[in-house]
Amino acid sequence: MTKAQQATRDCGASLYGQGFAIELMHQLVVPAFVIDAEGRVIVWNQACERLTGMRARDVLGTREHWRAFYDAPRPCLADLILAGRDGEIERLYPEHVLDASEAHEAHAENWCVMPLRGVECYLALDARAIRDAEGRVIAVVETLRDQTARCRAESRLRLIASVFESSQEGILITDPRKRILDVNAAFTRMTGYSREEVLGKTPGILRSGLQDACFYEQMWRQLERDGHWQGEIWNRKKSGEVFPETLHINAVKDDQGGISHYIGTFLDITDLKTTQQRLVSLSHYDPLTDLPNRVLLVRRLHQAMARALRFERLVAICSLDLDDFKRVNDKYGHEAGNALLVKVANRLRGTMRVYDVAGRLGGDEFVLLLTDLLSADELDEILGRIFTQVTRPYDVGDLAIRVSASIGVTLYPLDDSDPDTLLRHADHSMYQAKQLGRNRYQLFDMEAAKDLRARHQELERLRLALRQGELRLHYQPKVNMRTGQVIGVEALIRWQRDADTLVAPGDFLPVAEHSPLIVDIGEWVLGEAIAQAMRWRDQELDLVISVNIAARHFQHPGFLAGLKRILARHPQMPPDRLELEILESTALEDVVRMRALMAECQAIGVRFALDDFGTGYSSLSYLKQLPADTLKVDRSFVRDMLDDQDDLALVEGVIGLAAIFRKQVVAEGVETPEQGLVLMRQGCDYAQGFGIARPMPPDQVAAWISSYRPDWKWALLGDRRCRSQDMPLMLARYEYSRWITRLVEGVERREPCGEMLRGEELPSPQFVVWLKGEGRRYYGRLPEYTELRYLHHELLRACAMASEAVNLGDDGVAAAVCEELRELERRILTMIQSLQRSAAIP
Repeated sequence: MTKAQQATRDCGASLYGQGFAIELMHQLVVPAFVIDAEGRVIVWNQACERLTGMRARDVLGTREHWRAFYDAPRPCLADLILAGRDGEIERLYPEHVLDASEAHEAHAENWCVMPLRGVECYLALDARAIRDAEGRVIAVVETLRDQTARCRAESRLRLIASVFESSQEGILITDPRKRILDVNAAFTRMTGYSREEVLGKTPGILRSGLQDACFYEQMWRQLERDGHWQGEIWNRKKSGEVFPETLHINAVKDDQGGISHYIGTFLDITDLKTTQQRLVSLSHYDPLTDLPNRVLLVRRLHQAMARALRFERLVAICSLDLDDFKRVNDKYGHEAGNALLVKVANRLRGTMRVYDVAGRLGGDEFVLLLTDLLSADELDEILGRIFTQVTRPYDVGDLAIRVSASIGVTLYPLDDSDPDTLLRHADHSMYQAKQLGRNRYQLFDMEAAKDLRARHQELERLRLALRQGELRLHYQPKVNMRTGQVIGVEALIRWQRDADTLVAPGDFLPVAEHSPLIVDIGEWVLGEAIAQAMRWRDQELDLVISVNIAARHFQHPGFLAGLKRILARHPQMPPDRLELEILESTALEDVVRMRALMAECQAIGVRFALDDFGTGYSSLSYLKQLPADTLKVDRSFVRDMLDDQDDLALVEGVIGLAAIFRKQVVAEGVETPEQGLVLMRQGCDYAQGFGIARPMPPDQVAAWISSYRPDWKWALLGDRRCRSQDMPLMLARYEYSRWITRLVEGVERREPCGEMLRGEELPSPQFVVWLKGEGRRYYGRLPEYTELRYLHHELLRACAMASEAVNLGDDGVAAAVCEELRELERRILTMIQSLQRSAAIP
């Protein structure tokens, strides 16, 4: 045994005997191991196990065991611990005789694969030799450090630095106080400032002055709120040159959420802006005069038309043509003609107001857009200035040229056409001006201009009425005809022009329906109606309030917010006691959008009714899509349904649709008990109309409700005491009255009445059949029935006399016959009512 082997053995015995030291090695959080003089592992602590995945029992006592565990083609732990120590770490072992000058420590690091853990780590190894008294190495203590995170962080920083310096965008980094900490090469290249010149300064050194302080305040306010800002900005280079740039600023936050840095990136877009301007100029401007061409004119006309509708103003579209311009070209040449056109364009540009537009379509034809006009008088003043300037002499070279102009004008929205048509109308009027003598202007439609002025004045008067509190709401009750219950009221607007004049809505609302004023009126109606409903609730009168909503108001972007705001002022008002009525034709213009709007309102509890149902292009698919709660049968169908079978069929159809889709149906315009009977027979029990109640002021509603009693015939039908075969009797008063009135009017006008006297047409086939059949069978014993039969025959006799009097032209006989017919009408109606009451007795 050599001395080195003996020393190693002694060292091992000594180390193994040092239990405390070994236990201390095992408890170290730093991966550490010990190799004896023969290269065997004699200590492998727990931190090494965690780092490498190799258990101590598999490592202790081994030398070449490393490569068995790490057989990999790329550098691994074995390379680091063994091969990596060649020349440096191997000098620590006994085979090398070290003198005092040689180091006792060594270091190496590399990327290593950990197959047992399936990871790759960057490890640093530090080795220190343990020597005996004679200076010989008896063991080596080695520690491992995982430097993966540091190595990757350094690599990432090198990458970031490379990107920072090589980026084509200018980059600057500031501290929270906006002092510049660093800039890249692109920043220096684009601004002309060196890095040293800007460090410690703020980005304000680049300000061009083209943006005001408000712009920067908003920019930094958004940056603080959102953490980022982007936009276009004009900055100034060191040389003083102003240039446009796209700028992105991001706020970088630290771990505590505070801002640690601002990073700004920008790009010089001077070339892009120049190209854009060149393209815009080529596509939108006339190359000779630099005035807008037809493309840009039409765009500006679209904008002017939109503003005119929004602010209720006029737009004058003027077609201007120089008189005898061809003579200028023929006499002086095209070069002089072109120079004249440029001078005319400059004068037009200098004469018109800043918000007006002058353009050139070609040749000597110009177009002027005069916007925001209040009246035709204002138009006359502007055109007067234009004529004065255009007709002044022009100095073209050595020439003094004088021209005049003819202008054709059309006014929008008085002329409610599309832009191309408006230009054609203006052009047409220009030719009329030439035919009427030139050097003048001609309006396309002067009569329409007068109408527009009148409409504008009426609109202003209505706006004043709203502001001064002249508008009123009246309320028309809705009832259940079968039970007599009042189910709600409809709010109807009126205008109290003065103490004696109450204007109906049809006489003033149409002028406001296409104006923003309708939104203000609609919000007033909603607020007033809901406030009145709350006053009634305080009187223990619970009514559903129906409010008509104009299309423009309902489709206004702020409608839902306004509705919520009004309801919030009355938190005790249940939203389901408010019903919004919208016209069927309005709802069907854009079903998808209307459905979404209705759904948003219904989400807060508000109900909907489709007003005037049946007057639009109704269909099952549309009705299915619209989430309305109620259908309202249009009054025009109800009014004529007893005379017109088509209207009756429409009413039956609407009631049937309501039943199919499980919607409530309300009939408007009920004026006679007979109309109510027919509606009830068809399944419509809810109605409103003059036959029930006229619209009344709010202070009369409670008293009317307490005293209301439905027609006694409706009650009979509601109690089911009236048989279906008695319906002709229930309708007889209406049939007789309508027929006799028509006959008397015919006789008074001396019109032939043979058609009305034909066969069973007196007064209606249904009643005559009933009178001879079902009526006789059930009520022939009643004296009222006998008397009615007698009066019916008397009516036939009087009708024959009326026909003869008309044929003979005897005015005296005709007048007597009319008097007799009116008396017979009175007696017949009285007897029908008596028979109706007797027939209703069980």
